[in-house]
Amino acid sequence: MPIEKAPNNPLPRNYVPPGGTPYRVRTNDDWGSVAKAHGLTARDLMHFNYNTIDPPEVNWYLKRNAGCVKPTHDGKDWMFTSDAVPGIIFLPPKAGWKRPVFPPKSLATKPDEPSGIWFGFGVQGGGHFFLVGKDTLEGCIYSLESYQKRFWMNVDGWRLGPGLGGGAGAVLILIGSLRAWNQLQGFMIGGWDLHADLEERWADLGKAGSKIPGLARIAKTVVKGAIKFEEWWKMAEIVRSVWEAVELETDAAEPDVKILPIPFVSKGLELSLYYGVGTIYVSAAPLG
Repeated sequence: MPIEKAPNNPLPRNYVPPGGTPYRVRTNDDWGSVAKAHGLTARDLMHFNYNTIDPPEVNWYLKRNAGCVKPTHDGKDWMFTSDAVPGIIFLPPKAGWKRPVFPPKSLATKPDEPSGIWFGFGVQGGGHFFLVGKDTLEGCIYSLESYQKRFWMNVDGWRLGPGLGGGAGAVLILIGSLRAWNQLQGFMIGGWDLHADLEERWADLGKAGSKIPGLARIAKTVVKGAIKFEEWWKMAEIVRSVWEAVELETDAAEPDVKILPIPFVSKGLELSLYYGVGTIYVSAAPLG
């Protein structure tokens, strides 16, 4: 059962924060995803609703006020689902609401207060054939608190969308809100991605296009633009990686997993735009 603790001075069961807008929670929502969609942090949203960010107290309110009925994978927290009754939390007003100020989190946490942040490096490879593709990833993940706390992770994924080609490369893996390594067993991840790794073969496309009557000039213009696009895309990968690292969620009920390609450390021939879905498996027990 989720860990609950009644606050010393509990808010009313029907409490509505001043200026709050009702939001009906849905399956696959969590504090982090709802907060991010509205320009907030999970702690901001919890505090606005319940005047606390203490997980056991938040769980107490989620059951009593929001009517949550399904626990998270590790059984420690209540999660948002569409069958919660009333299933309502509140969003703060866009103007006139003062964000709470929380003490900064220390990376050097006590042994009994882990940060929930894990990181590691891995190798990801896959291929795409027109509308369907396959991905696999292997990586070693370490706890922020101790080098001895580590485990192996495998992601078995599928791609859906237009594309052709394949390749492999190194990735940086960041995981937030992971209280126990086995939370990841069977955990689903997904999202949109774009692969534009054609190396010097853009020039080959230009040569092929130049042999078609009337298309030589068009082909030359397209290839020139494509080369610029590829250079831009590699730089954008760096920017995206840094941005997503900053946006790592550490207070969500579910783990926040980010797999970030390491620019310039890849090999392949691929052009694809797809939605990827993967299942995580923990392939070895943690050491230490």
